[in-house]
Amino acid sequence: MTELSQSITLLLSSIAVEEMALAHIVNGEAEKIQYVLGTLQPSLFQPEDVSVDNLLAINDSVQRIMEDVLLREVMLQMKLSNIIIALEKNSTRTHRT
Repeated sequence: MTELSQSITLLLSSIAVEEMALAHIVNGEAEKIQYVLGTLQPSLFQPEDVSVDNLLAINDSVQRIMEDVLLREVMLQMKLSNIIIALEKNSTRTHRT
C-alpha cells in the first residue's frame, strides 16, 4: 500500500469514527426527549409531570447540541470533499505520466 493510500485510508477512517460518534450523540439527544416525555421505558416521568418550562429547557439543550452536530457534519463533508479532490488530482497526474 502506498503512502498516499495509507493516508487516504486513515482520513476516511477518521471521518467514519467521527460520524459514528455524532450518531451516538444524536441518539442520546433523542433518548433525552423520550425520557422526559415518558416514552422511553422505564421512565420516572409521566408527560403530565413535566412542566412547559422543563420541556422548553430540554428543547433548548437539544437544539444547541444538534446545531453543534450539524456544524461538525458540514466540516466532515468538507473534509471528505477535500479527500475526493486530492484523489482526483492524484489520478490525473498518474494518468498523465
